This record gives sequence, structure tokens and C-alpha cells, in this order.
Amino acid sequence: MNSLPMELRRRIVEAYERKEGTYFELAQRFGVGEATVYRLLRLKRERGNVRPNAPTGVSEEELQSFVQLTKELPYATLEQLKEAWVSRTGQQLSRSSIVRALQRAGITREKASRRRAEPVPSQSTGAEEPRGRSMSTGQSSAREDPE
Repeated sequence: MNSLPMELRRRIVEAYERKEGTYFELAQRFGVGEATVYRLLRLKRERGNVRPNAPTGVSEEELQSFVQLTKELPYATLEQLKEAWVSRTGQQLSRSSIVRALQRAGITREKASRRRAEPVPSQSTGAEEPRGRSMSTGQSSAREDPE
């Protein structure tokens, strides 16, 4: 819900409490959606007020501090950035908020590369058939010792 002015929020709830109309009629009268009227009344019923929730995420003022954090921890995962932010600011963030802050700051992240280990060069000359089953015969190629 976009933040409606507090005065408008109060007027909608007060009008409903005075039984001045249905959700639909109040929505028409105040120029808001019917769902907005429903949500405001639910807030009043559940919390006792119609104040909006505190904003979440990294604010524009905090974005520079967040960028500094990413420079200090360039290879940190999203979860590690989240934990570092919480320990630094005390403010909980979701992974989605971290991603949005990175996008706003124009920071792209690369996945950690998972390089294969380089193959160890074989000490054989390549003339021997590898041990195991032969592709053509299906029989073991390991040399048997005569008894």
C-alpha cells in the first residue's frame, strides 16, 4: 500500500465506524481502492492504529555505507553480506533487500568459479591399456599373475 496521509487514513476509519457506508462506498468517496479500506480497517482492528509500517531495506542515506561494506567483503555471499549488515547496523534485512540495494548501487556480483582440478599428467607412455574393463571385450584388463 502506498503511504496514504495519516489524516486520510483516520477519516476513512472514522467514517466506517460511524457507519457512513460500505467498503465500496467509502472507497469511492475517498478516492481509494476497496482493498485499501479493508486493509486500513484490519490495521485498526489488529494494531489499534492505522500508522504505516516502518520502511524496510537499505535507505538512500545508508546506501553509501552498504557500498563500503561490499568493498570490504568483495567475495561475500548474500547471506554473509546480510549478517555483516546486521552486525554493523542492527537492522535486519532480507536477501531480497540486499539484492535490491546491490542493483541500486550498480554493483554486479559474479558467482564463485568452480574450476576443476587440473588433471595429473600420467606417468605411463600411453601405450598401456587403462586398468578396468575393456570397452571391446568387457573383460578385465588387469594383468593376472600366473600361479
